Amino acid sequence: MRISTVSPAPGLATILLENTPALAIWADGFVLPLAEAARRHGAGAPPSCIRAALTDWDRWCDLLEYARNDGVGDTGWLAETAVDFLPAITDPPTIYCAATNYHDHIREMRSTKTFAAPRTPMYFLVPPASLAGHRGATARPDGCERLDWEVELAVIIGREADRIPAAQAHRVIAGYTVANDLSLRDFAHRDDTPFFPDRLAMKSYAGCTPLGPAIVPAECVPDPMNLELALSVNGERRQGSTTANMVFSIAEQIEYLSRIVPLRAGDVILTGTPAGTAAAWDGAYLSPGDTVVAEIRGVGRLETRISH
Repeated sequence: MRISTVSPAPGLATILLENTPALAIWADGFVLPLAEAARRHGAGAPPSCIRAALTDWDRWCDLLEYARNDGVGDTGWLAETAVDFLPAITDPPTIYCAATNYHDHIREMRSTKTFAAPRTPMYFLVPPASLAGHRGATARPDGCERLDWEVELAVIIGREADRIPAAQAHRVIAGYTVANDLSLRDFAHRDDTPFFPDRLAMKSYAGCTPLGPAIVPAECVPDPMNLELALSVNGERRQGSTTANMVFSIAEQIEYLSRIVPLRAGDVILTGTPAGTAAAWDGAYLSPGDTVVAEIRGVGRLETRISH
């Protein structure tokens, strides 16, 4: 299942190169090590990671288009199926995850519970250790029978943002990537405490936050509030919506978060998921051997395999 035949814009990915994390240009199903692209275009020594690249983001974004114009798939380019991807950013300072932020998802949840749209954005955090890369395997933890999926647009913050008004929020966004907020519904509620849900147990197991394949520069995504999102399990479409269905826009989310705490370069904001999670499919949760594809038009296609 693909939502569009239009290729996403090129982006910066993090891959394993000779067993060492390295940046690479990702475009049209191929990757070119950033060191090789920099050598060809006289760009100097490349950064070692995304957070280092953010200090001179425009320079490295320019290199993306230069390299693409050389001919994707030519000498030096590697098929993406031949490399191992790490999370698009491996060490974000903080990962903020929006909850209840799509109107269609709220309507869907109303079928079994009483929900109204929140008055202000609501978030939980997951640790960077929960991240996984494109085409990676995520193990279903012991005791989990209700492993759910959630396609989300992820925003990468490019510089410090303290009390940023919504009208200026676009200035602090470096780029976008695809996320799948895998959720262990079995572990959400506990009978030994009145305080719930247990977000840490439900959302933060290793590999439960696939992120990638690459970070597409913000300038290549002219309207992030009008992007198609889709998710499939074993080729069957389960989610399909658009970012226009968000309750709180990306700009409003940045304004809200930056009033609580300064956002830092490399922070990731998962902006919420639309309707179509497993509850809407008669509890058809993920099982070992399943392949999940989360896709956002113009941003990328993120594949995850569920393992034992």
